[in-house]
Amino acid sequence: MRANLEHQFSLYLLLLNLVITGLVFIVASLVLHASYLSIVLSLVTFISFHSIAKWQVNRVMGLFRRVNIQLEAMQQGDFNHQLKPHFKFGDAAELEARLVSLSERLHRDKTQYNRQSFVLYQLIDKLPSPIWIFDEVGKLSYANAAFELIYQQPWQSIKGHTAAELDLEEYQGEWRFGTEQRRIHWALHSSEFYEQGRRHRLIIATDIRKVLRHRELAAWQRLIRVIGHEIHNSLAPVSSLAQSLQSKVTQPRDSNALAVIEQRCTHIQKFVSRYSQLSKPLELHREKLVLSDLLMSIKKLFSEMYEDQHIDLECSVRYCKCDPQLLEQVLINLLKNAFEANKAHQPVGNHVGINAFYQASHVVIVVTDQGGGFANLDNAMTPFYSTKSDGQGIGITLSRHIIEQHGGYLSVSNGLQGAEIKITLPN
Repeated sequence: MRANLEHQFSLYLLLLNLVITGLVFIVASLVLHASYLSIVLSLVTFISFHSIAKWQVNRVMGLFRRVNIQLEAMQQGDFNHQLKPHFKFGDAAELEARLVSLSERLHRDKTQYNRQSFVLYQLIDKLPSPIWIFDEVGKLSYANAAFELIYQQPWQSIKGHTAAELDLEEYQGEWRFGTEQRRIHWALHSSEFYEQGRRHRLIIATDIRKVLRHRELAAWQRLIRVIGHEIHNSLAPVSSLAQSLQSKVTQPRDSNALAVIEQRCTHIQKFVSRYSQLSKPLELHREKLVLSDLLMSIKKLFSEMYEDQHIDLECSVRYCKCDPQLLEQVLINLLKNAFEANKAHQPVGNHVGINAFYQASHVVIVVTDQGGGFANLDNAMTPFYSTKSDGQGIGITLSRHIIEQHGGYLSVSNGLQGAEIKITLPN
């Protein structure tokens, strides 16, 4: 049988009260020589001491009850309930003071922890990479805005889904996407952390396309430098020699041939010089741009150049932080390609769409045409590749370079009627 402090304390006080009452009865009998008075005095003594003992037991046990309530509140993380000290001196007062001090310290720690958690979650929200947080039972408990870049919907709408339902799987100790299409675009990294004593799993996705593009660009830059150097060294004397021979030939046919040689040398040198822009880092001058104003200006420009073409413009974006001149250069280049694709297609297309909207704290601009789409998507952004007879294969590649310098990315695909080019910029 377990010891009960309250019952033991009450029993000890009752025994003490009986002893005192017995002594009072004996003394009263000897002094008063009256049994009735001795019994009355003994009963009064017993009742008085019993009331005092009961009050003391309740007072001591009340301390334990208050301590127990305070500990339970602290265990539940509720610091609104605070123990009120009832004793001023002694061990009980020291116990109450220490418990109050402990509660206040835990409250400060919890407040600081909540602040740190708030800052952490704010940081997660600002990161451009998609992040998932799964609770101890493996269900989605939190994600950042970039989650929408993958699933095309806010994470709140599918909160509580499992990793498998979100196309995530653990394979040989590593996390990855279940579908191949997402797997070739995103690399996943995971870690575990504890929050309020519960284990959580954090998964972050890295867009490997940017890494691959950076390596690809570095390779092209090295190639361009080598090719450019060799072409300039080879064409400079050819062009100079053609100019020198112009004054010595007498036949118009020879003169025309030399003129063509000089013209083609100049053209190739300009082409190499223009393409070498890809090997130079851009100097961005970012500013807060009213995107609708820029799009309306470009629409007006092309409406005057292509009277038989119509631009369908939709813009729900207010501001965009970017380099206005470079973004304008990209959009002009893409729209020019769209109009040319419309004219070259049979039947001739006459509509180009521009749609700007927010997605996962990013600004997205989509340009569509009715030109039948890309004949070869795999080579659509390959430098030097072009299906146009007079194309140089630099336009989309340079546009992608500009967008990636902004920290965004440019993707191409084929829509229902033609090409679809999507620009994604951090907001």
